[in-house]
Amino acid sequence: MANVPIKNPSFDDAAKTKFADAVAIMLKVQIAASGCESVDNADGAINSRALGYMYGFIDAALRTIGQDMADLSVGVPMTFQIFRRLFPGSEERYVQFLRAGLQKDVGMTTAMMVGGQQYIDFNNGKVVAPMGLSRILIGAA
Repeated sequence: MANVPIKNPSFDDAAKTKFADAVAIMLKVQIAASGCESVDNADGAINSRALGYMYGFIDAALRTIGQDMADLSVGVPMTFQIFRRLFPGSEERYVQFLRAGLQKDVGMTTAMMVGGQQYIDFNNGKVVAPMGLSRILIGAA
């Protein structure tokens, strides 16, 4: 029998809303610290590393509450809702970009790992304020 993650039955609509709000706030702080308002580069191209970082961050946050990003009823909708809170009007474009690059873009994949680890380190008290997204957006990482 395969390892099947146990779903958290308390992850109802109210819990999803609170989760999306909380994660969006954590990411919004990093975006604000960078002085950016979007993950589009100056030339209009989407910053794949920024989206990868956010994906990894969201994935780790979901895992800490017993949810799985791979669950299509959880991962995609939560990512969409968080992007909607951060980048109103661009959320669909960013989710589609992520889907297209997840298995192909090495920079995105690397940033995913950094985002996930920073969330875990923050959750475990090893990092006071995760700032990897801010560093990516200003070009320092």
